[in-house]
Amino acid sequence: MEYLILTGFTMLILSILLVAAYTKIAGSEKQVDIDAAERAVNRIKEAADFAYIHAHPTKLTISVYLPPDLDGAHSFIDNRTINLAINVAGDYTDVWRSTKGAIGWDVYGESEFPTSEGYYVFVVESTPYANSTWRINMHEPE
Repeated sequence: MEYLILTGFTMLILSILLVAAYTKIAGSEKQVDIDAAERAVNRIKEAADFAYIHAHPTKLTISVYLPPDLDGAHSFIDNRTINLAINVAGDYTDVWRSTKGAIGWDVYGESEFPTSEGYYVFVVESTPYANSTWRINMHEPE
């Protein structure tokens, strides 16, 4: 009887530790996604600011990793703002930065904002419309 109680108590403690470890791992995976989104937003912002400062005909090509659980409906590049919305436990966390100049996503209408995980090639360029207006376009990875 003592061994049965000791074994049951040990299994209870072990199950509590396993649940706690799983919770920590799940939380850290979401933090990794948020960190990836922050790196992506910062990389796009730096390229956009560079294109703004150097004006037309500046054109940069950058590769950006977009994390999983990206919500395309709430993610946008517009009006001096770059915003990526990441699904975290059924709610969305916005990762955003402001740019120095006016900004638009593909003003020529050639592509939609990507919503799936992966590496994407973005072309950041100033446009001839005005020195403060530029566009970001996306090309499929090769």
